[in-house]
Amino acid sequence: MGEQTERPARGRPPKHGEAMSGASRQSLYAKARQLDMAEVAFALKTVLARSRAERKAFIEVYKGTISGERFRRGLGRMLIDEPDTLAFFDGLFSSDDEK
Repeated sequence: MGEQTERPARGRPPKHGEAMSGASRQSLYAKARQLDMAEVAFALKTVLARSRAERKAFIEVYKGTISGERFRRGLGRMLIDEPDTLAFFDGLFSSDDEK
C-alpha cells in the first residue's frame, strides 16, 4: 500500500505503423501543414514576382477585401520562419501604386 509506482518515461517516439497518441499525431499534422503552406506561399511569390500583370490581377482580387485580410492573417501565421516571403506579400497588400 505504501508503494508508489513511478510514471513511465516518455521513451522513444512510435515507429511507423505503431500506435500514436492524438497529441503526437496532431503535432505532426500541424508541422507538415505549415511546411506545405510555406512552400505554396513561396511558389506563389515566385510566380507573382515574374509578371506585372499577374501581380496586378492578384492585388485587384485580394486587396481591401475580407478574403485578402484572411489570406494575410493566414500567411502571417504560416510564414513565421520565412520573413522575406512574408515581407513580399505585405508589400503587395499595402502598396498604393500597385507596382
